[in-house]
Amino acid sequence: MPSPEETPSGTPPSVTPQAEVSTELETDTGKGPTLALTETPPLSRVLSVVVLLAGILVVGMLFYKVMVGFFIPLFMAAALVVIFHPIHEWFLERLGGRKSLAAAATTSLILTIVLLPFILLITVAVGQLTGLVGRTDLDDIKAAMDRGREKLGIKLEYADRYRRLDTLANLLGDIERPDETNSYVEESEELIIFLDQKTTGESPTGNTSEIALERLSEFETTVEEIDKLNSTEGVDPVDKIALAERFHRQGVVASAAIHSWINAKLGGSFQAQVKLLTNPSERDFADAIRSVREFIQPRFVKFSGATGKAFVHTAFGLLIMVIAIYFFFVDGPAMVRTLMRLSPLDDNYERQLLTEFEKTSRAVVLASVLSALVQGLLAAIAYFFLGFESYILLFLVTTVMSLVPFLGAASVWLPCTVYLAAVDQRYGAAIFLLIYGAALVSSIDNVIKAIVLHGHSELHPLIALLSVLGGVPVFGPIGILIGPMVVVFLQTLLEILNHELQLRDGVPETGEPVEPELPATLASE
Repeated sequence: MPSPEETPSGTPPSVTPQAEVSTELETDTGKGPTLALTETPPLSRVLSVVVLLAGILVVGMLFYKVMVGFFIPLFMAAALVVIFHPIHEWFLERLGGRKSLAAAATTSLILTIVLLPFILLITVAVGQLTGLVGRTDLDDIKAAMDRGREKLGIKLEYADRYRRLDTLANLLGDIERPDETNSYVEESEELIIFLDQKTTGESPTGNTSEIALERLSEFETTVEEIDKLNSTEGVDPVDKIALAERFHRQGVVASAAIHSWINAKLGGSFQAQVKLLTNPSERDFADAIRSVREFIQPRFVKFSGATGKAFVHTAFGLLIMVIAIYFFFVDGPAMVRTLMRLSPLDDNYERQLLTEFEKTSRAVVLASVLSALVQGLLAAIAYFFLGFESYILLFLVTTVMSLVPFLGAASVWLPCTVYLAAVDQRYGAAIFLLIYGAALVSSIDNVIKAIVLHGHSELHPLIALLSVLGGVPVFGPIGILIGPMVVVFLQTLLEILNHELQLRDGVPETGEPVEPELPATLASE
């Protein structure tokens, strides 16, 4: 006898729409077959998520504005925590795991070996700079310039008269009115005769002064003819035009003859210009000093007015950095884990980014700061033995300039070399400093950065160098640290993206996936 659920033919009855609905309901209760149901979220839930994201965006922008002023102190604190983490672990072990006490000890050590020496160097350097300015005298500057010009062979006696003659020659070549010519011609002739008698130096032809005097005499004769012609009536206009053309032509010829005599007397056109430029008159020197003073004074007043504000800002930044160092040592791992929990990024990727930050920050600090300190120290040794009194000031300036791309330590030791040769006339010391600075001081920078950056941050030396050079114009001095980190983070993010794309495309990975470990700085908890 057939079952009540079957038709006489043995086939199951057709499923009604109510059965389909029932099947879906049973699926919801877990009693029927598993079906993938697609539900559209209600509009209220979509609006709720949109409002939540908008609120997060607005509050995030406000948070950025609040915290952006503390970016540099917090970043420096994080970098110092990474650098001094092994010492903090040593204190933590010796103090029985008391985190607050170990953090206080490590922070005090950082203050002792980093900040206090830096402040002391600044104080000594300012004192040496003040003493240097107090000992500077204009007469000493003039005497030093005279000695330098004499040693370089560009000292010029009667430079004022040569300069006046050069001015008169330019006037004769551009003069338009004949009645203004006589006084210029007479003064030019007197200066040529005087300088030819008083100064040494023979012209290549031996008769350049005679040629110049002849051209001036011819020019003077033409001027007299013009005066006579102007006082005569009934003169042919053609004669006037011809005489005017001769006047202008002879003025140019006389000007060229005077310039030729000056160039021949001073050793050539180039040397003549160099000697005239490097031997200013008393008036020109005073005008130059006054111009420099007028340029510097308003800026110095502005700088002095901002010094108090800058000092307060710097002191406040240092205080924030010290406080941040302490709390990063105490609660740093917990802070990072909280951020990792709130971040939507995969934990493995977050660990990878943190590991790269630790490696890169240690490498960049070691590379840049260590390179600058080594260059400053090597240069200071040379400054000390070569007799520079302000060697602490020069050490500090050399160290700071070593961090500046394209300038480097050479912007300090090279002017010192010129000073030794031109002012002190110590040519042996100048040659030594030149060779020492080029072969050792400036070259050690490439060696340190190539070894430290390439060994720790896994950056190609060229990319590491370009990241430092490009980071400074964008971020300021702190760009020396941020630039390489930006490159490393970009490289890491691209690797993460490539990994995700491989998983999406179903490309099998080689080897077992290894979960990245937290860096040692964050693994203390």
